[in-house]
Amino acid sequence: MARRMFGMVQSYGQCRMVADGRGAVTTGERASFSMDWTVFREYLETPGLFVLLGGDRAAGVAVLPKRDAQDPADVDLLRAILDRNLKRL
Repeated sequence: MARRMFGMVQSYGQCRMVADGRGAVTTGERASFSMDWTVFREYLETPGLFVLLGGDRAAGVAVLPKRDAQDPADVDLLRAILDRNLKRL
């Protein structure tokens, strides 16, 4: 599944993601898209990533690397947003 997803988003180039209570907007070099939190059901956290897992309406995954956070507090803020909108595994 990860290889298939990478193949779909590889053409977007370098991306930037902004999340809030409504969802997330990803803007790439060649494309952008937005997603409502209802697209995902749950998420898990690793030391370097947040991994969002699809719900009933989507069978995909989204991977959000922590390495590009401008400040460690940004990672905490994203975690709080995810906790309010998705189930943590």
